[in-house]
Amino acid sequence: DQNRRKKFCADHPNTYEKEENPLRIIAYYISNQELLGACMNWAAAYLSKLDCPLNFALVLSYHIAKEVELLDSSQNFTQHDTEQGSQTVASEVARCVFNKVHQVCSRWHAAAEIPYFVKEYMLDDNKIFAGSCADQNRRKKMEDRHIIIPNLNNLLQMEGKRVSYHAVYDGHGGVDAVQYTLQHLHLNIAKSQHYATDPAKAIEEGFILTDKNFVQKANRENLRSGTTSVVIMITSTQLLVGWVGDSQAILARNQTHIDIMTPHKPDREDEKKRIEDLGGCVVWFGAWRVNGTLSVSRAIGDATHKPYVSGEPDVKALLLDGTEDFVIIACDGLWDVIPPWEAVEVVVDYVKDFGIDADATAKHLVTQAVDKGSQDNVSVVIVFFEDGPLVTSCRPPKEEKSAIFPIPIPVSPEAQAILERLDRSVRGAQDSPEPTIETANNQVNSVT
Repeated sequence: DQNRRKKFCADHPNTYEKEENPLRIIAYYISNQELLGACMNWAAAYLSKLDCPLNFALVLSYHIAKEVELLDSSQNFTQHDTEQGSQTVASEVARCVFNKVHQVCSRWHAAAEIPYFVKEYMLDDNKIFAGSCADQNRRKKMEDRHIIIPNLNNLLQMEGKRVSYHAVYDGHGGVDAVQYTLQHLHLNIAKSQHYATDPAKAIEEGFILTDKNFVQKANRENLRSGTTSVVIMITSTQLLVGWVGDSQAILARNQTHIDIMTPHKPDREDEKKRIEDLGGCVVWFGAWRVNGTLSVSRAIGDATHKPYVSGEPDVKALLLDGTEDFVIIACDGLWDVIPPWEAVEVVVDYVKDFGIDADATAKHLVTQAVDKGSQDNVSVVIVFFEDGPLVTSCRPPKEEKSAIFPIPIPVSPEAQAILERLDRSVRGAQDSPEPTIETANNQVNSVT
């Protein structure tokens, strides 16, 4: 609520003064086109470390990033000239972001009220809610990332109705590609000229642009990583899914799993043909692999494996009909050990036993995958539909107020029975029409 947001601002009013940055900055240089996404990500990560409420952190991070973006990079940060143009030293920009967090908090604390756009974002009437959990598991590094944005339009201060954005990214060969995708994919989708009128086309263009820009960065900086990506966007009428690679999303309708996508794997017949038509090959080496190396046939990044490993996504749109219960979005660390139908059963059983708690449900699903022997990083996002059959059935029944005692009070069973008889009598009297001379005469005649 507003008091909690004001308190957070009051608790962090000073400039960040420590010599070391509070977060590890992976990139050495960033371009102007990468500035907004990188600054949002650094601000959000720092705010999370400060235990800032999630939704408040999202809108605060965008505001901070916009302030940094307006600065003249050539005057405020060290520049590095490359063939693609001037690049900015990333650690200096990040330092500025961390200072801005405290400066903006100080400014908002001194103001009479939190800015109007923050209120609008926080008060958004959302018909869905989401939770997440991620576990490094037995891997030496955590190369998964995930993101939940309840209202992308409102966050970016764009016109249009609510569009929620949820995604899981599964990196490989390092974290550069997955971190880049986390920072930029949703922004590239939102800035597509088709975003308002054809969101499916915008998703396709956003994936392609993100892949193109990262491959340029990878070639410039000799980066070899890549990432699978699966994105779910939900409007008032549609569920859209876009993906590259073998991370996967499934839909549950009436507590039954619905396949809404087919993962990109090298042994998929159409993928195998595409790769071979380009002059590549698919061979078995512990798993089916592109040119004997990668076990996914599409990904953002993997610059040295282009064009065989494509960054072009598949996109599907489904109409919502009111029977949707939830969506599970997860990396292959889950799907390798738990098939889609079983994942839906696990979620449904957990919700029926323990109630609706999106984060706890996601954590339970991750724990199940680890217990079943998953060796990989495991990341799960679950999106529940507020008015879906499962959530509706798990809500506690509303107490019917008595006509005599509108406020429930503890009574004995015997007293309760008496109250119910009195209650029915009162309700009957309230529902009966007022007596007239004619009805009175009829009652008298019936007695005589």
